[in-house]
Amino acid sequence: MIAIRALTAADEGQARDIWLSRFGDSAPFVDCFFHNRFSPGTSFCAADGERIVSVAHGTPMRVRLRGAVFDAMMISGVATLPGYEGKGLMHALMRALLANCRDIGVPLAFHTPARFAAYRSLSQIACTDALYVTQEGDPSVPVRWDDMPPLAELHRVYNLATTHYSGCVVRNESDMRRRVDDYLADGGHCMVHQSGGVLDGYLFALPEDGAFDAPEVLAAAPGIYEALVSRLPSGSTAKLPPDVGLPGIRRAQGTLAAVDIAVLLAALCQTDRPIALSILDPVLPWNNGVFDLAGRRIDALPSDTLSIGRLMQFLSGYLPFRDIWDVQVCFCADEY
Repeated sequence: MIAIRALTAADEGQARDIWLSRFGDSAPFVDCFFHNRFSPGTSFCAADGERIVSVAHGTPMRVRLRGAVFDAMMISGVATLPGYEGKGLMHALMRALLANCRDIGVPLAFHTPARFAAYRSLSQIACTDALYVTQEGDPSVPVRWDDMPPLAELHRVYNLATTHYSGCVVRNESDMRRRVDDYLADGGHCMVHQSGGVLDGYLFALPEDGAFDAPEVLAAAPGIYEALVSRLPSGSTAKLPPDVGLPGIRRAQGTLAAVDIAVLLAALCQTDRPIALSILDPVLPWNNGVFDLAGRRIDALPSDTLSIGRLMQFLSGYLPFRDIWDVQVCFCADEY
């Protein structure tokens, strides 16, 4: 019989093996993840006897929505071994992980699906976008990398670049160090931009198919992005915030999952208008019902009926809702 339970420290080896077998990440990156990010008490597995057959990792972080900062859970490494797909294990793991988030007072979770369609039945839909740019420069120009700047300077630029985005991870210096370690473990290189001797932009790029993939490019002003990306070799790609104004392809990037909609409504609604929202959540029963905009469960005829996923698009600012929640630029710099 398959049991759903939290991971333990003793499960690290099996969880690591599943990650390596199901994703294309390098062994050094996976080593770094399990050294810096593995959080067994907030991660869950499906176990067939002593054998772990499915895993969903949860790593505590913080996320900013509309200027408010929330404790959040980054979900990553959701994977099931061959022969165990199609048994509902992923859904069961997500329910257990999100229920545990509520138990420990975390009202929000986020992740970057490999396939959005796999999470549609959980009402987890796109809430952040990214701009993907391909560099078409002169392939004969050699690439020049820069020395790693001080961590405090990278962290300062990160804050300057990301504080206006909704759905973005809030990093302290320790978080910044862990993210840099992720890139370096995977063979990453750094480029920087300075104005008047002051760091105001940076780029991390990883080798990929003879070119490079830059998963984190951040800057204090829009024009700096073009200067950084133009230094990449021809054929390289860069993931940028969606509002930087460079030619590229804007794609859905990640989801935001409401763990406790009452908490989120109370924090993000700045009006006392008498609107009654009927909320439908196929995963978490406590999110179902009719709520006012202060997050209180009420006995009233609903003015609107919304899935929890659609409501999260409104709360994050990915989509507007009447004149209550306006559009925000929604982007997350962390992606696993």
